[in-house]
Amino acid sequence: ERERESGRQRDRVGEKTRSVAPVSVACSRVCKSEVPASDSVSAMAASRNVISSSRHWCSMDRACCRASSRVRRLAGDGVSLAHASSDVSSATNRFTRPSRCSQIRRSIAAIFFSLPADRFATSMSMLLLVLLAVCVQCTKIAVNFSDTDLTFDGIGALSAGASSRALVDYKEPYRSDVLDYLFKPSFGASLQILKVEIGGDSDSTDGCESSHMHSADVVDYNSGYEWWLMQEAKKRNPSIKTYGLPWAFPGWVSSDPSNPYTEPNKTVDYIMKWMHGAQDVYNVTVDYLGVWNERNSNPTYVKLLRSALNQGGFKDTKIVARDGGADICNGLAKDKEYADAVDIIGLHYPSDYANYDTCRALNKPIWSSEESSSYDDLNGAACWARVMVSHFSLARMTSSIMWALVGSYYHGTQWYATAMFTAVEPWSGHYEVSPPIWATAHITQFTEAGWMYLKNNSGSGVLEQGGFYTTLVNPRNTSEFAIQIVKISHDHAQCVRPALPAFDTADENVTITLPAGFVPAGGLDLAVWYSNFEDYSDSAPWFVQQPNVHVDGTSRTLTLLVSVGAMYTISPRLHGPSKGAPPHPIPASAALPLPHTDSFDDYPVSQEAMYFSDQIGVFEVHQDPHSPGNKVMRQMVPQQPVMWTRPGPRGPVTLIGMSEWQDVSVSVRARFQAGPGSLALCIAARATQHWEYATSLCVYQDARWSLSADGPYMDGYPHDIRYQGNLQHELQPNTWVELNLTVVGGMATVLTCDQQQLISAPVRVDNFTFGFVALGTNAWNSVEFDNLVIQPVGPHWTPPKAPCSSSSWVKGSQLHVRPCEINALQAADQEFTLRADYLIQHVATGLCVASASVMQKLQLQACNSTDEQQQFLNDYTTIRNKALPMVLVGGGQKLMLAGDSSTGLALLLPSEGKVPQWTNWAYFPNTLQLRNMYEPYAALGAPQCLSVCPPA
Repeated sequence: ERERESGRQRDRVGEKTRSVAPVSVACSRVCKSEVPASDSVSAMAASRNVISSSRHWCSMDRACCRASSRVRRLAGDGVSLAHASSDVSSATNRFTRPSRCSQIRRSIAAIFFSLPADRFATSMSMLLLVLLAVCVQCTKIAVNFSDTDLTFDGIGALSAGASSRALVDYKEPYRSDVLDYLFKPSFGASLQILKVEIGGDSDSTDGCESSHMHSADVVDYNSGYEWWLMQEAKKRNPSIKTYGLPWAFPGWVSSDPSNPYTEPNKTVDYIMKWMHGAQDVYNVTVDYLGVWNERNSNPTYVKLLRSALNQGGFKDTKIVARDGGADICNGLAKDKEYADAVDIIGLHYPSDYANYDTCRALNKPIWSSEESSSYDDLNGAACWARVMVSHFSLARMTSSIMWALVGSYYHGTQWYATAMFTAVEPWSGHYEVSPPIWATAHITQFTEAGWMYLKNNSGSGVLEQGGFYTTLVNPRNTSEFAIQIVKISHDHAQCVRPALPAFDTADENVTITLPAGFVPAGGLDLAVWYSNFEDYSDSAPWFVQQPNVHVDGTSRTLTLLVSVGAMYTISPRLHGPSKGAPPHPIPASAALPLPHTDSFDDYPVSQEAMYFSDQIGVFEVHQDPHSPGNKVMRQMVPQQPVMWTRPGPRGPVTLIGMSEWQDVSVSVRARFQAGPGSLALCIAARATQHWEYATSLCVYQDARWSLSADGPYMDGYPHDIRYQGNLQHELQPNTWVELNLTVVGGMATVLTCDQQQLISAPVRVDNFTFGFVALGTNAWNSVEFDNLVIQPVGPHWTPPKAPCSSSSWVKGSQLHVRPCEINALQAADQEFTLRADYLIQHVATGLCVASASVMQKLQLQACNSTDEQQQFLNDYTTIRNKALPMVLVGGGQKLMLAGDSSTGLALLLPSEGKVPQWTNWAYFPNTLQLRNMYEPYAALGAPQCLSVCPPA
């Protein structure tokens, strides 16, 4: 019977698995470096084994050759099975793709099935041993709690660049709910470090943060919001560490607007006043202090700062330098006093694969003190999960800090929603609990700053099949520990920067062995928490508690199947950690409602007005010196700051609204203090972040006015003036004028200054522009605004209907382009989601955009995250901030999503050759639109959007 069964099995296997020769020959050739693995695929296609599909030269060396030799003998004698199995297992452990282990198992099985019948039965037990031996336990972790390495300094996040601006405007209880997700222990991110910007009155990414000293003679501890944020963090977690860092400095600290160190004592005094404000006014002791974000450090300044901290009661505050590149270590190595003043090396976006020997020789902790800057979807979570673990496993860094803490800044400013959490709608109260929160919780809810890392190979290290692991232990009680394991594929491990080297990952079993004597005789229960950041299903696990694992006292082991995308935490902390749920229902998302009015009377002095976002200069609410009881919004920066980055050549501006607005009417009262004759008071519609584009009405002190397509240059006029004229009289200092501007479609219909009509009939303006309402000026002057009114105007504020029936939106429906709906309104035919697996999903149908393979057209099909005809590679972070290509994976990455408004078609076109009307796209998350431009682009005219309907 055994003989008959073996014959039947041989017949089923067939010729493809019966021959061993192609296996051994091909493997041998690769071992001898005769052919690249890609060529060997064709040689071994019949038997589908060992090294097919490998992208690189095979480097199995002697292990491969030994395995090859013994596999070759298996067909003949079958007695070397046990020996061969170990060699084959060793060789295959070097493979990096998920299917390789199973292919080798199939190959060995094929060898057995091809044995003569009289040998088949006697070899079955050995076959089972071989199959189990190959790739079942690809990584073994032997934990040694006594082999500790560096101190873990904590996981943190960064509020800077005006990234938390809108959070301040949220109403209760939603603002507290957001803060709980960030800081409350055992609830959400449970952050261990909060890093904040020391406001410097200049643009630092998504806007400007107020300085506590706009001028040398006034200290204002009510300005800004970072002290408030630190205070809220401390309320929830008194143990959280705080960290301050300047991006810019007010201009009075230095005679050189590009260098804050020309008079270092002034700069030290400025920073010390911020430190005292935190401690004396807000009861927050600052634990860490940086020098100047991503700009040069200065030995003289750092030494003076260290001395001032020591003398001022801040001996325990540690200096981090330089919050930038590793080149700081070269300077520290040459100057002992300088090195003694610095406690921590702070690197931004460091590569785990760079050489940090000079930094390590300083014997100081090395931090990734700014990290990620990646969009807060599953890709952002995957990137963040990777770096939190790999930074120690590969580069021995002891802290990682994400920018941004919370994405509370408008779409239309830079780096939209590159954050741990998104809360950008204070008017509705809506927020999104994003996946990076739960990646963070995997570490922060099970550890504390001050714990110790175990050394590599004693609890930390690199997984055999790609991925990383670390073990953190409480040095005062080794029964408290946490093991983190993360395995992210290359396509989803990439943060915004730096670039990653090529690598592959594969599912594997990971066996963890605890130390002898650690597990009691009765065993030990361990909690296991699991996420998978490459699972794109609706039920994807994010920070889900698994059944506890019981480790017996004899083997002291547990084994986990670690799949690609996985993050695990293993801990004896059975109670406490939790996946917090919203204490109040999250309100639905909504556009900023119009009309909007603001008298500025209801705000605390020195704070910003609700929903405004300062981009150049700082606009705060203050008492009206000429009208007791009245408050005004005033531009506060008196001179050019020492800038971190120059936001452009134009004058101060603050924004309000949505980046999709077009048809609005704006009115406001404005006035100025004494200034040059060309001093301007300006209002604008359709403004971009730094008003490079804006339909701007400016009136000037010397009795002129202009209507332009951009904002005014500093100490000058706009460059793209379309209309201009004279006022009836010169403007007087400290005297209100009322400005009115109305734009609808391609026309400006109302321009007035006080009661003077500046135009007698509507005039043409660009009809392709869109953007915010803006208030501003052209000089560092204390201009003031009051009684703002913004109203919707024109026919395009009614919720639109799709121009074709939804009954036609089915599988096989063709994709089109048509003019985008405007004014932040949405139509169901234009609503798409950019998924983290690079699929473009139509919201209403749930279907995805796919290549139709006919004339390079596109159609809707059932979503399949593994279908390369649906995967459109893009920079998942910056596509929300600029127009970029979207490249089809299934086209050999040579076909791009393109559009042509003349035909109304969305199609695929080669990246070389025929030039379509456009091949770049930008995603607008407010309206779920995929547009052919991020900012107005005259050559393309009015914005066009991807749609399931043809143009009307």
